[in-house]
Amino acid sequence: MFNGDGMPVPNSPLAIEKELLQGTGSVMADGVAIYVEHLNVSEKQYVVVKSPVKDEPPETLRFPSHNYDGAWRKFSEWLLA
Repeated sequence: MFNGDGMPVPNSPLAIEKELLQGTGSVMADGVAIYVEHLNVSEKQYVVVKSPVKDEPPETLRFPSHNYDGAWRKFSEWLLA
């Protein structure tokens, strides 16, 4: 896994959350990415994106900022798929 600057990020929920909130705001892995999207000055959300596979279109799921656990679970599920 890599951050937006290409530096490695450990595969742990805490390390990824820290990178999203205090680092570059994005983490990419093979076929999947998670990043923080700012909706306005005070609101943000987690976005998890799965790259297209063969004829399937890319999938994008958005989670409110208070639901990092849900975003992490989907990110790790798609990472292992």
